[in-house]
Amino acid sequence: MNQRNTGDLADVTFLIGEGSEATFTVREQLSRLPLPNDAVVRTSAISGEIYLDGRTSVIQIDLHQLSSDQRLRDRYVRERMFPNDPIASFAVAEFGQLPEGFTVGETVTGMVTGILTLREVTMPLSFEVEARDDGDVLFVLGRTSFTWADFGIRPPNIAGRIQVRDEVRVEILLAARPFTQAPR
Repeated sequence: MNQRNTGDLADVTFLIGEGSEATFTVREQLSRLPLPNDAVVRTSAISGEIYLDGRTSVIQIDLHQLSSDQRLRDRYVRERMFPNDPIASFAVAEFGQLPEGFTVGETVTGMVTGILTLREVTMPLSFEVEARDDGDVLFVLGRTSFTWADFGIRPPNIAGRIQVRDEVRVEILLAARPFTQAPR
């Protein structure tokens, strides 16, 4: 088994990119349907850097790139919910106690807490995470939830047509590739 020591990753920047995806799910009731269903929007427009040496890691999601199975929902999200604030940002100052090493292909679980900024409102948010080092790519899967009210946002409800519950379930898959800068 291939093992990497955590200390060996001190100067490594993991760039988030291709293969990453954020999924947001809310429970909605449409007037034309007898039972509630899940409205799911997702995007692969995620960027940022992950550092394992104490530097602040920042992940950004372009909310204007969210899409679902409904064009009207997508337009509502872009034009009504986030017209002037298209970027959600999550900053992690510290990952807590990391294992001494990572075995390629092995999954490590834990909690990661950071600061989420959405529509100029910041709040602490914790994710349950599973991380796996595949040698060339670090995969991190995080799950959490929050409420619209946490950010001063009224759930998108259109009288007589759509009612959305307050809870937003979030699942983010990050695919981060190591980038080492040449010594100066």
